[in-house]
Amino acid sequence: MGDRTATAVEIRPVIETDLEALVDIYLAGARHHVAIDPDGFRMPERSAVAARLRRRFENVGPDHGYVIALVGNEPAGSATMDVAEPPHPGSMYRSVPSAELGIAVLDGWRGQGIGRRLIEHLETWAAERGVERITLTVSETNDGAIRLYHHLGYVVSGREMRKDLARS
Repeated sequence: MGDRTATAVEIRPVIETDLEALVDIYLAGARHHVAIDPDGFRMPERSAVAARLRRRFENVGPDHGYVIALVGNEPAGSATMDVAEPPHPGSMYRSVPSAELGIAVLDGWRGQGIGRRLIEHLETWAAERGVERITLTVSETNDGAIRLYHHLGYVVSGREMRKDLARS
C-alpha cells in the first residue's frame, strides 16, 4: 500500500455501508496513537468502536460532518467536524464560532495528500456554516500530523498537560 499515490481521491459524506471501513480506519488510528503515546491511548474493542461510530451516523447533520476519503473504491481515511456550542455568557472565553476536527488516515495512505484533502474539505464545510475557528487535539509525539497541521496554517494555541497520579 505504501508506494501508491492518491491522485483520484473522492471525499464524500459517510453512509451506513461505510461502517466496517470506518471502524478499520478508526482502529488503525488507535494503533498509531498507542504506538506513539501508550500512556495516553489504548486499543478499544472493535465492537465498541462500531457502536460508537454507529451513533455518529445519527448525529451527522448541520452541526456534525463526517466524511470518508476513497481512492478508487478503497477507503483511505476519514474525518469529522463538530460545530461547538458557544461558551456560556459567564465564560471568559471569546465567543468565536468554532468547530473541532478529528481525522484518521490509514498507514499505507499517509504522506499521499489524503489528510490534507480531508481537512480542506471539512474546512470548506465549516466555513459554509459560519465557523471562524477550527480546533484539534494532537499528541506532542505525532510529528507527521503536527507537520501537516502547521503546513495548513494551524498554530499552537495552548497546551494540554497531564499528570498521572499513583493509584491507591
